[in-house]
Parts: sequence; C-alpha cells; structure tokens
Amino acid sequence: MSNKPFEQLCEPDKLLRRILSDGPGQIQGTLLTIELIHGFELFNTRPYHNYETWSKGYRVSGYGITIESEDLDDAIREWVNKYNLKIGKNK
Repeated sequence: MSNKPFEQLCEPDKLLRRILSDGPGQIQGTLLTIELIHGFELFNTRPYHNYETWSKGYRVSGYGITIESEDLDDAIREWVNKYNLKIGKNK
C-alpha cells in the first residue's frame, strides 16, 4: 500500500499494483525485480541504430518471467502480458 492515493501513482506502478494485487498472500520478499542494464548493442530498436553502440534498457523479472526492453513502460507492459498468459488471464 502506497502513501499516495492510487491516482497519483505513475502508470507503470498502477499497472503492477493492479496485476499483482490478488497475487501471493502473506509472502515476504521480492516479487518483482526491475534492473537498469547497460551494455554493448543490447538494444538496437531505432532505424538509425545501424552501427555499433552502447545502450541502456530495463530487465523486469519475477514469477519465472524475464523481459528486457529499451523503455521501462514497454518492459513492464510486456512482463504483465506474459504474466497474464502464464496465469490464464486474457487481459
């Protein structure tokens, strides 16, 4: 439970709280890990990136699912989609 009203949370935070709200009951520990990663040619998603380059992006992992994406909102959205498929939600 955040100290902020739900409406004041950023969209990725709202999405994760909604999707994991009915998750594991009284479990203490890390449910999801979000890492900012950096490396050589990790993300090469734009048309002009046709040369060697260093880049940053995000790795989201939890519940046996790991996603990497250049942008945090895309990584979280993709992780949520795979999580929903894994647990049988069609959302």
